[in-house]
Amino acid sequence: MSMDVDVIKEGINSLIRAGYYKDKEMLLDEAFRTMLEVRPALKTEMAIELYKEEKISLSRAAEIAGMS
Repeated sequence: MSMDVDVIKEGINSLIRAGYYKDKEMLLDEAFRTMLEVRPALKTEMAIELYKEEKISLSRAAEIAGMS
């Protein structure tokens, strides 16, 4: 199920206007956290990529991946 980019942008703006979210940052934060809950394997992949790019330590990567 694919949504048109314009529909997504308008949907985001409408939820902010309706007061469900203070701003785009809050909406995207919740959306990202929800995505990681629904697809937990992405946490591991994200941790691996951040570690490979030397943006986080190995212990932080393990923590993000839920392996600490």
